[in-house]
Amino acid sequence: AIKQVLRSNLPFQGPQLDLSAQVFAGFVNLGFNVSTLSPPFNIYANTPSFVLAAEAISAFIVQYYAGIIPSIVGDEQRQLVAGIGLNEAAAFGVLRTILNDGVNSTVPPYTFTMAELTNRTSEVVNRLGGCGVKDEGLIVPFQLGAENRTTSNVVPGDVNSLAHARFEREILRIVFGTGNATMPGGLFPDGFIGALYQLILNLKLS
Repeated sequence: AIKQVLRSNLPFQGPQLDLSAQVFAGFVNLGFNVSTLSPPFNIYANTPSFVLAAEAISAFIVQYYAGIIPSIVGDEQRQLVAGIGLNEAAAFGVLRTILNDGVNSTVPPYTFTMAELTNRTSEVVNRLGGCGVKDEGLIVPFQLGAENRTTSNVVPGDVNSLAHARFEREILRIVFGTGNATMPGGLFPDGFIGALYQLILNLKLS
């Protein structure tokens, strides 16, 4: 669909992606402020852990599309981005629902619950992103709940229950795990490719 809209038959070149258990464990370790959990967190060990990682990645995609839609030029391009974003939003909602089903259950083999884990990982994501609270756990204070009326938080959003938006540098700071858009690591150990990323590097837009 992207190639059709861009009128291009050229192959897409993607960046190096590291989906190892160690990378995701690093984010969780930051959340619990430890060098490593015992045993080390492994997203591939069980379904709740894997769904948590999938939900986190889906959240980044949804928020990024929410952020870039206003800057997209052209009806075809807007329709494409909206279609991708809506599909990701649906997947995100399903993943959050699955996590919420076990919100008060412990995450094996640890003693902490899914609620605590999502709250801690959300704190890490917000800290790395550096642009306020845009990632939220499954149980939140009233001031973060939908319209400030609930602590249950299956579908996170702002005070008006609208999706949070993130932009390029925020996403890079998070997925790199460094809090710096010009310092690769984490999910993308060799950084990104493309004109936008090179502009961020050249202008040192951390």
